[in-house]
Amino acid sequence: MTHILGTQKRNFKTWNTWDKIFLFILILFTCGFFYILFSSLEDFSIRRLFQYIININEDGSIKAGILLNGLFMTIRLSFWCLLIAFISGGIVGTLSAHKRGLAALPSKIYILSLRNMPPLILLFLVFFFSSNLLTELLINFEYYIAKLSPFWKQSFYILVAPEGQLDRMLAAIITLGLYEGAYIAEIIRAGIESVSKGQWEAGKATGMTKWKIRRYIVAPQAMKQSIAPLAGQSISTIKDSAIASIISLQELTFQSMELINVTGKTIEIWLLTAICYFCLAFILDSLGKKYENSIQWKHHN
Repeated sequence: MTHILGTQKRNFKTWNTWDKIFLFILILFTCGFFYILFSSLEDFSIRRLFQYIININEDGSIKAGILLNGLFMTIRLSFWCLLIAFISGGIVGTLSAHKRGLAALPSKIYILSLRNMPPLILLFLVFFFSSNLLTELLINFEYYIAKLSPFWKQSFYILVAPEGQLDRMLAAIITLGLYEGAYIAEIIRAGIESVSKGQWEAGKATGMTKWKIRRYIVAPQAMKQSIAPLAGQSISTIKDSAIASIISLQELTFQSMELINVTGKTIEIWLLTAICYFCLAFILDSLGKKYENSIQWKHHN
């Protein structure tokens, strides 16, 4: 089985001298950083920090800590934001591919207006807009949810939004979903346009319809080109979800700030929060790379 250029895993034995020197300096710098960091902390306790993730009561029962609850909220928020982003970005990116002039104007307005606006300002606009126009609708909807059976009511609170947080959750989902969707639209458009015209012409020559050409020729190649940037944009969505803390949505960053105000452990809490975000991003990045490599091998075998 032949290797694909760019997919070989480099072995430590194949590293040159500069690679090893750089690795040594990086390890030395990291160790020095954490030594200075932890030596400056007073009354530092791993066990005390761990209880902010998982609480073990005196009776032996286990309860999620405040940061773990915030992490669950971040995962839930990121999931719905990515769903909206992929739907909106996929539609706009697909429809805008190979379009020029007035035909491309609607997609350009969507993409340029959102990409050139700070997400924090956009969040405020959506939040106060929804508060003014959708307040009665949201109140009625929450009243309807409260009348459901305990199973469905609890399922809604777990999967969508906690009780009393629907307006903030909705504003954050709409804002980040559409904002990240503008970037995804450009990724999808670029992926589709990366397929050469010869591929379209070859499909037409065999008698395939436009739909079949898009389905069986263009889509697989465009997806292969788009996997890496789409994974990167998904990671950015997780990190950008932190701005929802500004409207008091109880995600990871908000819970961290609340915990700092109570405990005064600024460095420890932010370090633990950074590790939580890193773990989420690392898992998503690993899944994206694994899927990307599987597509490459299937294509060449």
